[in-house]
Amino acid sequence: MFKLFRDKRAHPLGEVFNRYYWLQIALIAMSIVIGIGCSAWVIKGTLLKTALEQEMSHYWQRLERDPNADLPDTKNLYGYRWDTQTPAKLQNMQLHEGVSRHFIDGKERMTVYGERNGQHVFLVFGESNVNKLIWLFGLAPLMVSLFVLYSLLWWWNRRARRYFSPITRLANALENIDWEHQNKEASPFQDISTDANMEAEYLKQALEKYHQVLSEFINREREFTGDVSHELRTPLTILKGNVQLCQTRYGDNKSFTRLQNTIEDMQLLVDTLLAIARNTTNTLTAENTMLSDLLDELVQDLNSVSYAKGMQIDLQKDPDEKIRQIYPSMTKMVFSNILRNALNYSQGSEIDVVLQKNKVLIADNGIGIHLPNDAKVQELSNRQLQLPVKGHGIGLQLVQKLCTQLGWRVELFDRQYYISTHQDVNLSATTGLIVVVYLN
Repeated sequence: MFKLFRDKRAHPLGEVFNRYYWLQIALIAMSIVIGIGCSAWVIKGTLLKTALEQEMSHYWQRLERDPNADLPDTKNLYGYRWDTQTPAKLQNMQLHEGVSRHFIDGKERMTVYGERNGQHVFLVFGESNVNKLIWLFGLAPLMVSLFVLYSLLWWWNRRARRYFSPITRLANALENIDWEHQNKEASPFQDISTDANMEAEYLKQALEKYHQVLSEFINREREFTGDVSHELRTPLTILKGNVQLCQTRYGDNKSFTRLQNTIEDMQLLVDTLLAIARNTTNTLTAENTMLSDLLDELVQDLNSVSYAKGMQIDLQKDPDEKIRQIYPSMTKMVFSNILRNALNYSQGSEIDVVLQKNKVLIADNGIGIHLPNDAKVQELSNRQLQLPVKGHGIGLQLVQKLCTQLGWRVELFDRQYYISTHQDVNLSATTGLIVVVYLN
């Protein structure tokens, strides 16, 4: 259950290079296809039409000089001429002056028709041959250029990947360091080859030095917390034993009971704090219980404090509440600190603890606090910890860290704003602050 969430990069450096590499290829291929299409359109739609019109005009000039001039008869251009009797191939065609397209000799071809002085001329252009020339002298050079360009891009991409891949591997190694077991492992960077990249080599040496310094610091911190654990648990055990002897000798007394409960709370606090400091919260034991029972117990423990402050704590339970798997010590520390803050600093008369399906509301009717940037809601984070109002005991820093470990989220609301935007809360719209703990 206890996890530290890390922000993992969705696109490492190598993937970014690959993405831009293939994007460049796609754009270049698209531009070439568009260029070929535009060229073919220009050639067929404009150049060939103009050429056929000029061929027709040239033939009329020939006829003026020589009435018996032969029709064009080449591989790409041939024609028909008649006076009154239309050739059999053309009898079913609707002929119009100028360039058009007709189905003739088994293919759709580009044609040009004209009529002067009773003479009819119909020229047919062999378009298929021109198409071959277009693809031969247009597409082939473009394909060769594309191949050369892709080869250059592939070579540059390989060079870039070779240059940056050591940095990517170093970044991945740094991100995947297992700090819980790092004292049992060698440097995670020692097996990474920098491929004669001097910048990457300098970065590798700096990261190895950083890893060594940080590992030594973590080891010293763990040794210190181990010593603190021993030093704190010993006097607590002695105090607990002496309280039990006093209860046996002098009988049950409210003071002894309160002292015993305080010692037990301190033991839970020590165990939890040390577990967090060692990053070993998974050693704590979870229990299947009702959260309302824990909150009710906490409210009862704080009755003496609330009575001394002239305040009242009311608990509103969820009638549809189900059993949850929770960590009693950490959960109690979270809500105890929030309630003590409300008792000590709200300057109100009443605190409402509202248990809902997936969240717990702690609402006071005091003076409230000034949220940063005049906001009506603020998530409890490092920025929020800079508020002038300080917490009690373990403080807001530990609340935020405990909630992170538990997978919870905490937000602070202006009371009037929250009630106006949430109709499912049965609270009066007075001034004050509402702390909402969103459960997992």
